[in-house]
Amino acid sequence: MPMAVRRAGAAFVLLAFLLAVPAASRAAEAECHVRFVSIDNVYLDAGSAAGLDMGVKVHIVREGKAVAELEVTYVAENSASCRIVSGAGTINTGDRAVFAPVGAAAPAAPDTLVSRARAVTPTATRPKARVEDRFDGWLAVQWDGSTETTSRDLRTDLLSVPFRVRARDLGHGFEFSGRGNFRRITRQGFGASTPASEWRNRIMEAAFVREGRDLGWQLAFGRVGSRNTAAAGPFDGLSVTRRLGKGTTFGAFGGFAPAWGDLGFNTNDHLAGLVFDHERAGAGGRRLDLTLSAIGRYRQGQISREYLSLVTSWRDGKRLSLLQAAEVDLNRGWRREGTGKSAQLTSTALTGRIQVSRPLAVTLGYDGREPVRTWETRSLPDSLFTDAGRNGWRAGAAWRGPGGTALDISSGARHEQRSGEDVTSWQTMLRLPTRVLHVADVALSARGFDGPWLSGWAPSARLTRSTGSVLWSLDGGRFSYTGKQADATRNNTWAELGASCALGTGWSLAGSWHRDWGDDITGQRLFVELGMRF
Repeated sequence: MPMAVRRAGAAFVLLAFLLAVPAASRAAEAECHVRFVSIDNVYLDAGSAAGLDMGVKVHIVREGKAVAELEVTYVAENSASCRIVSGAGTINTGDRAVFAPVGAAAPAAPDTLVSRARAVTPTATRPKARVEDRFDGWLAVQWDGSTETTSRDLRTDLLSVPFRVRARDLGHGFEFSGRGNFRRITRQGFGASTPASEWRNRIMEAAFVREGRDLGWQLAFGRVGSRNTAAAGPFDGLSVTRRLGKGTTFGAFGGFAPAWGDLGFNTNDHLAGLVFDHERAGAGGRRLDLTLSAIGRYRQGQISREYLSLVTSWRDGKRLSLLQAAEVDLNRGWRREGTGKSAQLTSTALTGRIQVSRPLAVTLGYDGREPVRTWETRSLPDSLFTDAGRNGWRAGAAWRGPGGTALDISSGARHEQRSGEDVTSWQTMLRLPTRVLHVADVALSARGFDGPWLSGWAPSARLTRSTGSVLWSLDGGRFSYTGKQADATRNNTWAELGASCALGTGWSLAGSWHRDWGDDITGQRLFVELGMRF
């Protein structure tokens, strides 16, 4: 039986099993407020004393609508910081934040929850906004400098300016949305084949958009990078979507695919596609979000790629959740001649999570996607361990104990195509919050893998402490792996000190110093970021 068929069959078996699990009931909610918003994080005025814990989902609610979703990444007794899951650009200081305290079932988001989309009130009923309320966004200046001295002095400097802007109320329901990153890389000590300097700019979106749950027709033109067309990537052209009913839309899009690092138009590559999206929210935290896309990419009139993309997220309260992503290539012409197949399952991922009891949850999933990395920012040991622990089948358990203590364990297996053998991996993490140790948040972790060519393991530790408006972190760890054929062991040790703080009036500052010692890499890395939210 073909490997793609076996993977698809296993995925559908897992899906059927997860959908058979009963739903959970709705429970009471707690609330707090946004204290500060930085470039990448949101800080709340409540912490563990109010029932917040790492991993808890928080909804930002405004005028009865959930406009953004957060996940708690650090928690102190009376404060917490969160990463933005969805709704970036819509969160303001003082916003109401709703969450389920630790030990309770997850709060049911309002039926009007905006997931990965902007909420737009009909033009006829929208009150006229002040100028300062019609324009918002954030901008940062980042410098990332690294030196490596293992065999020769190598230096890489990366200057980045990431940004996101939005201008609302431009007339007829339109707004402007832009986001991207300007990057300049300079290098010293590399070979003649490696550029000494280069620009790697990327505009992900620069479009006029008209979208919202209450609009029948939705439009976007310019450099489009919306959620509905995410499977195609950014493109320069037009997207038109028609609402077919509550939570259901159908659309078409097309244009030119810009080249990586090129801010202008690229007329050699063009694409076209159709997209169907369905969202449904119900009582008890139930939610379904499904996006099906059919996309064709062409170069100078020849087929480059034609494929289907299906992305689904489903949850039934706090008890059960399911995330799925898959791509199917439809081959014709030269692609069918080269592969000998009319269709191929080229990318798939499926993860299910079941809350067995109040403290215990289990996960089961499969990931067949290829990871994306840049060689400037990924060391060899990190690549080895990440690849071994990401692809293939994976099962795990998460336990949440008293006082915010947490234990996560997982193991996995994937098939190595070159050798015909399997690669196994494992990972464990123990988190002890400040209120347990009374010193700092401590996270102890270890991971390892065993394959036909290499085997290794990597312990690490992280300490995090908040002092006033500054969040400090201290990390350290070790990579050790052995080649089975040469029977040679290589060891690498690393440490990192970081800090971030809010400077007030929308400004934030973050930085870190990283040091490596070992057989594969010896050197240091400095990172500084100055951000502004307006």
